[in-house]
Amino acid sequence: MSTAVLEEKILVADDLSRATIDLVPKARDDLSIHFESFYGVKPRHVSPSFKISLSDLSYQPKVERPTADWAVTAAFQAFRSFQLAGYSPVRRFATIGTGSGTDAVGALEVFFPELTSITMTDLSPEVVATARLNLISAVHDARKTIQAVALEATALTGYCLEPLKGQQVFDLIYECVHLVPYTPSNLPNIPLPEGATLLEDQTSSTYFSGADLPYQIPPFVASALLDLHYTSLVQARAFSLLSASGVILSSIGGRVSIATILALADTAGFAGRILSMSWKVQSEPESVIGGYATQQQQGLGPFYFYRTTTLRRIFHGRTPAGAALRALQIERELLSERIDAITALELYQEGVELGHPVVVMASVLK
Repeated sequence: MSTAVLEEKILVADDLSRATIDLVPKARDDLSIHFESFYGVKPRHVSPSFKISLSDLSYQPKVERPTADWAVTAAFQAFRSFQLAGYSPVRRFATIGTGSGTDAVGALEVFFPELTSITMTDLSPEVVATARLNLISAVHDARKTIQAVALEATALTGYCLEPLKGQQVFDLIYECVHLVPYTPSNLPNIPLPEGATLLEDQTSSTYFSGADLPYQIPPFVASALLDLHYTSLVQARAFSLLSASGVILSSIGGRVSIATILALADTAGFAGRILSMSWKVQSEPESVIGGYATQQQQGLGPFYFYRTTTLRRIFHGRTPAGAALRALQIERELLSERIDAITALELYQEGVELGHPVVVMASVLK
């Protein structure tokens, strides 16, 4: 199947129905991805180089600066840590809020040949259809067996894990859901500004509205702006989405404590452990840090950032899996260096480069 063919049939999932629709995504110019330069390792299965397209709603991957990209710092590193940890093979995989689809590409690289089924979701039909084409593009000169997995990938739309309801169980679900978009940039965990709409600008790739969630959010979760991570865990249990050995990975910006993140899983009925820990440069810093500063001023948080020089020093020589084993130790080492969001915004405006830890929690049902 050619990636030039943009007319796709995808499934749209909402609270009421599922339907098959014809979609012609409106794509931007292609981006070229060199796998080793972007993901940091040589590929064994997917193509060494490939092109991806983005719709006008897609969150743009940080191809020129992978240390600021979630698919690299969180998803791909977590998948590799998952393999190292000796969990059961991943045959059925789902990614929630895929954006450009680079997280699904990473999963295919890590989990093939056991992996036989990929499900990708996002808010926008346009975005997820384009992401599926990007997954196909990433195996354009790979073996036919791996091409078959990409070609059969399912694209769904909807909020959190709602699109997966009624599907066969999954061995691994990766979620990177954040509270809502901030326009014009996508901002993780920032309440939607007055007058902004959910599906405008780059509002795909995990940015959902939490206004009408049917779940009671614990106060400590709401204060940490982790509402949708909690909702995803609750839905995974309520919809019976995990296989007997199934795991859900929650990708969380480490601006809150490790204890808060682990308590999130416990309260939702899961046993959580830190699987992967790394760091990233803060992308869209003025808007993101500014959004956190606003929420902190309104009594939420606090939320912490760090100088990238500090993060680089603390994480030097530590693999994401190794850092996860020492997550509490690293948290203590960072304690004296943390910068609350209000101060961080001032430092950014003075030209200081800031970032934050990236924590991926693996949760299994109790």
